[in-house]
Amino acid sequence: MALQKTLSLLLLSLLTLLGLGLVQLSYGETMYERFQRQHVDSKQRGVTSLYCNTMMQTRGMTRPRCKQFNTFIHADIGAINNICSTPNIRCKNGRMNCHAGIVRVTDCRLTASSPQNCRYEGRGSFRHVVIACEGNPLVPVHFDS
Repeated sequence: MALQKTLSLLLLSLLTLLGLGLVQLSYGETMYERFQRQHVDSKQRGVTSLYCNTMMQTRGMTRPRCKQFNTFIHADIGAINNICSTPNIRCKNGRMNCHAGIVRVTDCRLTASSPQNCRYEGRGSFRHVVIACEGNPLVPVHFDS
């Protein structure tokens, strides 16, 4: 009985960590790493369609199908992590683990797609963003808006 309780507790702990994205998933990327791959580009200030077409492809968001919309944040990951220390606000899904900040971004919107060919329009701005944060310490795991 004690062994069964211990195994159940270990399984529950592992599932919790997986749910938080703090342990690596089978494809080798945590939720934090996925957030960085999909949304962080501290070196560029791209606002063009060429920028979006290149970034969406190189960051793996055009396969198996074209992602409709994506935002790249042009700040270093430390500044983005600091957004997680702002007061909690409600996320679109109703959870209270979102945080807001103002950063420079490029929004990439899909304008045309055919097999193996995604085309995006880029638009840059300095705007309010909302990100979901989890873990201890809190780190960004989802771009909410």
